[in-house]
Amino acid sequence: MTKVMVQAIGERGLSMNRLMIAVIFALAAPVAAADAASSAKELARCQAMSATFKPKQEEIAKLKDARDAQAEVVETKGEAWDDVEVMRNASKKHAKTADAAKADYEAAKADLLRMELGLQEAVKALNADFEAYNQTCATEG
Repeated sequence: MTKVMVQAIGERGLSMNRLMIAVIFALAAPVAAADAASSAKELARCQAMSATFKPKQEEIAKLKDARDAQAEVVETKGEAWDDVEVMRNASKKHAKTADAAKADYEAAKADLLRMELGLQEAVKALNADFEAYNQTCATEG
């Protein structure tokens, strides 16, 4: 008789354990599902971020090429201005030519500065994007 009671209590204890395990899994399932959904969203966000890097790098390369070409234009216009500046005091016509060459050179320099600042801003923005990606998406390994 004692043996039967122990088995009954033991079986009740097992039922209670099974019930507790079922409750734990029932409570953990939504958390795991939320984590999986969050991970999927995070993965999609990281993939979207990384997809923007190549086009931005290509745009920066174009900006750099345009800036370099403008630097050559500035150099050429600066030399042209130097060439006519020497004759500035020879006549009013020479002075007007020198003034026009200087204005042309100054305008080219202003364009170069604008291009340089645009290039720097684009590089700065891309570096910030890389940093954000590395902080949230890159894994050590």
